[in-house]
Amino acid sequence: MFAVCSEKQSEMVLESFKDTEMCLYKQLNLKFRVLDMPPNELGASAFQKYDIEAWLPGRQMWGEISSCSNCTDYQAKRLNIKYKTKDGILKYTHTVNGTAAAIPRLLIALIESNKIENGTVYLPEELRNILNNSLLTRNKVVPSLKLIKHF
Repeated sequence: MFAVCSEKQSEMVLESFKDTEMCLYKQLNLKFRVLDMPPNELGASAFQKYDIEAWLPGRQMWGEISSCSNCTDYQAKRLNIKYKTKDGILKYTHTVNGTAAAIPRLLIALIESNKIENGTVYLPEELRNILNNSLLTRNKVVPSLKLIKHF
């Protein structure tokens, strides 16, 4: 997710991004936590950053699955992105970034959180309609590869 906005809007946009990410993970029934990252954990561009971590039962640890950052005018100054106020004053925009879902880590969280002894994974309700299935099972046949062309 990405937003270009005014300085008055950036804090609200950051909260909206965080809420969107939280809503997604609630719908997927993941156990997660939101961290308001301290200054020493921020990259050069970030003024404020939230990390969302999911509990990974197989690893017995939390793992980051998402983040969002308010970069204020840091990126806009480097890219010379400005807007004109109602008074005609040129100001640098603010930018807000969000990784809605770090897919590889999200898949790990989903599989580890929904797996049973025999390796079957019960999909969260929200994914069942999309994937037209309620569970994932181990493939008993190893797929074979066919060489199409050699370079």
